[in-house]
Amino acid sequence: MALEIKENRGIFEIDGNILSPNLGALKIYFENVLESNDSIVISLERVKKMDSSSALFFENIYKYGAERNKIVSIVGRQNNEISEIMKVTKTSYILSSDRV
Repeated sequence: MALEIKENRGIFEIDGNILSPNLGALKIYFENVLESNDSIVISLERVKKMDSSSALFFENIYKYGAERNKIVSIVGRQNNEISEIMKVTKTSYILSSDRV
């Protein structure tokens, strides 16, 4: 499944599979978004599949924002498709408990 990002009122909803080959483009995309926004919300609620590199990528985006005094909220804790990989990679702490 192709990866699609939709922005709606400041929420960046990712739909599809997030895998290693997508990460270069995602990194550039979200770094550019953070350059022009002080706060963003990334929704992983519609992600169908994620690998360990992708989980670590979102941890890095979370840290990237913090280092630049930006707020990066990542939602998707309720998504059972990604919960196991987030636990295995010890990155589930970046997921906000609030639903959007």
